[in-house]
Amino acid sequence: MNLERIESTSIGGGRQEDVYSITNNSSSILDTHLLIIARGLPDQVRMENASGIASTGDPYLRVYLPDGVLMPGKSTVTRLLFRRRPQLPPINYSLTLLSGQGNP
Repeated sequence: MNLERIESTSIGGGRQEDVYSITNNSSSILDTHLLIIARGLPDQVRMENASGIASTGDPYLRVYLPDGVLMPGKSTVTRLLFRRRPQLPPINYSLTLLSGQGNP
């Protein structure tokens, strides 16, 4: 799987929107959905559109795939929304992708 940030925008009020393209670069069909875990967020930052908190304490977003699958070579786009103190610099973090159901 390939994950690429295609846009990062400060949208006011201490909010940051990061847009990612997720491409299935394997030969297998991905089904169900993806879990995107944001790791390493500073304490002053919250993921506004998180679906939950992983067992590691990191927020995650559950991404439902178009038509329930992501075919080889196909991509989907998703947005992560963060809130931080307005005086803080842009947010740095890493992402982990998991495929499947349940809670990470």
